Amino acid sequence: MPETVLAPIDWLIIAAMLSFSLLVGFMVRDSASEGGVEGFFTAGRRMKWWLLGTSIVATTFASDTPLAITGWIAQYGIAGNWFWWGGVLGSVAMTVFFARTWRNSGVVTDVELIELRYGGKPAATLRSVKAFINATLVNCIILGWVFAGMSKISESFMDWRWLLGPGFYDSLAGAYPEVLLFGSFDNTLTIAVLVAVTLAYSALGGMRAVIITDLVQFALAMGMSILLTVLAVSHLGGLDAMWSGLATLYPADGSATSLAGEPYLTHERVRAFAPDFGEGVVGSLGIPFTAFVLTLGVMWWSSGTVDGSGFMAQRLYTAADAGEAEKGALWYSFANFMLRSWPWAIAGVAALVIFPRMDVDQAAQDFSLCVQDEAVCTQEMRQCLDNRYQCAIPEYTLLVREDDATAAAPAFREDRERGYPALIRELLPAGLMGLMLASLMAAFMSTVSTHINWGASYLANDFYARFINRDASAKQLTRVSRLATLVIAAIAVVVASTVKNIGSMWELYGGMMAGLGLPHLMRWLWWRANAWTEIAGMLTGFTLALVNYVSSQQGWLPPGQMSIFPAFMANHAIHVICWISLIAAIASIAATLATPPVDDALLREFTRRIRPMGWWGRFAGNHTPERGFAQSLLYFAMAGLSIYAGMFGVGYLLRLQTAMGVGLLLVCAVSLFIVVRGMARVDAER
Repeated sequence: MPETVLAPIDWLIIAAMLSFSLLVGFMVRDSASEGGVEGFFTAGRRMKWWLLGTSIVATTFASDTPLAITGWIAQYGIAGNWFWWGGVLGSVAMTVFFARTWRNSGVVTDVELIELRYGGKPAATLRSVKAFINATLVNCIILGWVFAGMSKISESFMDWRWLLGPGFYDSLAGAYPEVLLFGSFDNTLTIAVLVAVTLAYSALGGMRAVIITDLVQFALAMGMSILLTVLAVSHLGGLDAMWSGLATLYPADGSATSLAGEPYLTHERVRAFAPDFGEGVVGSLGIPFTAFVLTLGVMWWSSGTVDGSGFMAQRLYTAADAGEAEKGALWYSFANFMLRSWPWAIAGVAALVIFPRMDVDQAAQDFSLCVQDEAVCTQEMRQCLDNRYQCAIPEYTLLVREDDATAAAPAFREDRERGYPALIRELLPAGLMGLMLASLMAAFMSTVSTHINWGASYLANDFYARFINRDASAKQLTRVSRLATLVIAAIAVVVASTVKNIGSMWELYGGMMAGLGLPHLMRWLWWRANAWTEIAGMLTGFTLALVNYVSSQQGWLPPGQMSIFPAFMANHAIHVICWISLIAAIASIAATLATPPVDDALLREFTRRIRPMGWWGRFAGNHTPERGFAQSLLYFAMAGLSIYAGMFGVGYLLRLQTAMGVGLLLVCAVSLFIVVRGMARVDAER
């Protein structure tokens, strides 16, 4: 058994990937210094569609994503992907309705649009408040999840004691503050190195460095994900053998159960694309049917990100023109859902066959007994407990140890998210293993770099340049931008290390943002919207979400009630978020009608500059939309159809149902052709 999982060639490959990222930052640092915040955060507005679209995909392809999907496959089957497949409609809406307008706006951050659209003191206040929330709270929630995912990946591979030597390693571990640990010191060192490199190239090269590294990082991460899936399926003898093995291990009669008698998913539920909502059915999504309908019918448009607000908008206004922005958003939508879904889903299925749940469950029980009674431990088990990097028991990689375990509660339990790192460790030889880990680190860095750069843009553009020094030179603004990058990184590391319950934090954030969905749509589509439209929505959403979060955490709710809303109204977090969005929507409309409209001169300038579609009353004559609302609605429907048809077409082919797969892919191709030709016509007529 080797002293460590990674061979020297693996460490060299990882070092090469980190060095490349640093090199990019140094190579573009001069161009990033030109143009102040605009040059630093918008990359000079010269990006082509394939660059900016790939950059968005790379950002959403975090290192935790394949782990989460591997866990969903075991718990819910392939249908568990509906947790993110429901986002297709929101992504398409951002593409056909708003991608062009973001580029036409010429802003540096999405909150800068607030003053461009509304003007006045309420707008200035709203801009600063939203900038602060996005720069801190939103970033820290997301990075907390991403850091947790990277910890699970690195845990079985990154043996820093072997690399640094026991003496130096122990000195570092003793000096490091325990409060900032991400699980173990090895995990913490891995994250610290990755964040330091990411911070360096982000601060040196700005958005241009982020986009260039994103392109390489995504190509590496996607390529290695596909390779791992191919190797896993080949290890089982091909797709047909994989599905047959799944049927044998998890028979349709539900006879496969854990040692505690809990049934595992049957092979039929694992391979199903549609959720099962039967009460108590193993493999249901864990949500009632009404919540699933609300996900597809309400959640996508009631979120504050429906128009692309946030880091997606930041990519869109790096585009060379409005057409490039729209094509980039369309490429992102297809790549995000159609390209990324299946390598991870099939790898999750393969992991269920290569590491059967009953074997992992048995290993969890054996190791639990081992830590309670050393006499029952084998030599191999002791070796795993002493040094996980030298463990020869594959199932150990899928176990997580509970620190507060007692004899009555097993010390170890199965964590199917760890099935993805287990595949890497079991199937990949030296060299490929290093390349795979480098790809996941690259995915981690692409996400972190985006959020650090995005958060810094608010501090530099919406605080310093707007309220502190409006006459700052380009050189001063570049220095402030780089300093803001450091500040955001420091805040993210400190806060993310304290986040314990990511799920509850996401529910809090989802509720807070639910108040901004309709106001964000209104500001682009209706002349009557004003700053109070967004203020009312934001305050209502924030207040209700915060009261709901505190009440649930402090145990103030009546028995059987999971939120501030009665049980008959809400028995799932999705219900809660939708009720918040409805109440906030009513508040937004009421505030709009009760307050004066935006000044006519400002609206005339906004419509001239943005050329929005929708209902603009007497201001409609000031501009001609690049594309009408009805035509955009058609492309919205066709693009959504195309993505879903293509996504499931590939899925049916992988399930060896060729006729259905080919038919859906033809529907995908025809629908896509109509959308792309229609979008191209707009640019040809400009």
